[in-house]
Amino acid sequence: MIIMQETSSTRHAADRAWYAATLARYTQRRRAELGLSVEKAAELAGMQLCEWAAMEDGWIPSDRSTLRAIAQVLYIRWPELDLLAWFARSAQQDVA
Repeated sequence: MIIMQETSSTRHAADRAWYAATLARYTQRRRAELGLSVEKAAELAGMQLCEWAAMEDGWIPSDRSTLRAIAQVLYIRWPELDLLAWFARSAQQDVA
């Protein structure tokens, strides 16, 4: 039996992946609840289609104006979205 010890870097990688996946699921679920296509949501947020698709696949927008636009399109409070993105980015930076 092989036992692997969790290291700080593996823990940070797991945290980053969890926060990025949570942000992705949250935005994807909310967009679907509103009946918006990826194309329409991206258009309303002033984003490229590939940016919105990447976000739903785990990319974390770093620009607050982008996060505000996403929150507005999804009718959610932007500070909550910003906080989740901040946690995800922080976990990413710890790995780098």
